[in-house]
Order: sequence, then structure tokens, then C-alpha cells
Amino acid sequence: MPPATSPELVSTLNAAPGAQTGYRGRAFLYVLVASGPEDLLKVGMTHDPLARWSAFHPRWFEAFDLEHSLLVETETRQDAQALETQLHRALAAHHCPMPITMRGQAGGGTEWYRGAYAAARRFVAARQAEGFVAHFAASAWLKAAMRQQQDRLEGLLHQAHADHAAGWLSPAQQQAMRDLVDAHLTLDPQIAARLPADALGALGIVP
Repeated sequence: MPPATSPELVSTLNAAPGAQTGYRGRAFLYVLVASGPEDLLKVGMTHDPLARWSAFHPRWFEAFDLEHSLLVETETRQDAQALETQLHRALAAHHCPMPITMRGQAGGGTEWYRGAYAAARRFVAARQAEGFVAHFAASAWLKAAMRQQQDRLEGLLHQAHADHAAGWLSPAQQQAMRDLVDAHLTLDPQIAARLPADALGALGIVP
């Protein structure tokens, strides 16, 4: 029987997404805008927008309009919770069901709104005027966050390549690896030149 796929690769590619709990310190209110013509968005809070948003959809970088998604930085979880509650109340009339394409196990299914982007953006602008740090194009924040993970990505690619060659990498894990690389390429296309070409080719990833 062949050895199991490396523990880090398994935990990275097969981790079950879920709501984040128990953290303290800096947090974010977020307005995550769905791609497409329906004007759908999700309101929530997190200490790690990258981890949270990627939990909603395997191709989250395509499923969401990151150029128009919004972030408000807060010093504490309590501050983010207070802003989230305010925004939920302000958008109550726009409440709608969660899109069926989203991962239900990620949580937050009751926090979706339709036709509320203009109101949400005004809310964020008002918080900025009060002194909060606001990001009106979350893609820039995400790009910086993902850049910090590039060394780890290269290591995961080498491991996935080795496991694939040995026949230990499942099709689902191979697809998850493709999704992870595609997320990095979407936010920073120049990373392609720094990734191992042999691993990309073996895994069927085309930069």
C-alpha cells in the first residue's frame, strides 16, 4: 500500500470550510460582491478575509467581484461585530437567500442581500469618514495577503507534483491544487514566472 499524501497537502486541499470562531485582535467587516448581473452581496466579519472568502466557493476568485468588494478594518472583533450588526439592520429590506452555488457548510447563509451595493458602499464610506481604514477594491488587499503565501504555494506544488507522480494524489486534490494556483494567478499573473514549470505541467495547470 502506498504511503498517504503528505499531511500538509491533505490539510490544505481537503480542509472542510467553516465559520471562524475564537479569534481576537484585528478584524474586518466585509461586503463580498457576487459576480454576475444580479447585484448580490454578502455581509460578514472575519479576521482573515482571504481564508473566509475562499471557503464559500472553490473558484471564489471568479465567483466574486473582488474589484468592487469592500473591507473595513477594525481594531477588535467587537468593533467588527458592531459594524456588521449596523449594516445588517440597514440592509434588512434587501435580504435574499444564499445562492445555491455557494458552499452551505461555510456558514453565513442568512447574510445575503440583493440590490444593496450602493447602500453598502455608502455605509463603508461613512465609516471611513469616522476614521476606520476602508478598502473599496478588496483585490488590492487580497493580492498583498496572497503574496505572503507564495513560498508556501511553491512548496505545496512540489509536494503535489511528487504525490501525483507516485499516484497518491486524488482527482479532487489535484483540482483543488489547480484552484489554489489559479487564485494566485488571477490576483498576481506575474507569479507564473516564479512557479515550478514541471509541477504546473504535470498537474495540468496552464498559467
